[in-house]
Amino acid sequence: MQRRIIFVGGVHGVGKTTLCNSLCSKFNVIHHSASGLISKLKQVDFSTNKQTNDIEGNQYSLITAINDFLDHDKYCLLDGHFCLIDQDGKVSKIPHSTYAAMSPAAIILLHDAPKNIHSRLKERDKEKYNMDLLDSFQEEEISYSRTVASDLDIPYLKANPFVDRETIFNFVANLLERGDFL
Repeated sequence: MQRRIIFVGGVHGVGKTTLCNSLCSKFNVIHHSASGLISKLKQVDFSTNKQTNDIEGNQYSLITAINDFLDHDKYCLLDGHFCLIDQDGKVSKIPHSTYAAMSPAAIILLHDAPKNIHSRLKERDKEKYNMDLLDSFQEEEISYSRTVASDLDIPYLKANPFVDRETIFNFVANLLERGDFL
């Protein structure tokens, strides 16, 4: 059973929150972040260095939070990731079972030039990130998101949130018009 979740993925600093806020205004949908739901359930905050301990445990918490906190009668945008940087500083895929359990209706994967992402992260988090790591992180995010969408047999859009805004809006409008999420 697909839920009324449109999963908006991409690396840190790619523009997920900014885009989701625009989509919420335009389409009157709700927006949650995966990290926000995990934090709410576990009552913890995540550090700004983007390294994540217990990736698998956090994903279990995410699914629990989705089940506990989301209104399943309403459409929502859920922003999150397909990969994370683990405690050793390596790009690590989130378990496929997370997306199967989440059962999103569609995936929008956001991407941008690594130098633009780097600038936004530096300004937002006041930390410098390795450009090669950002590039490989984004490439893995793109590749794995396609695999997940294909495996789940759901609509998929890869787009730049600052260049392809109308394409994204049309994609979401078509999903909402379709109305067969459940």
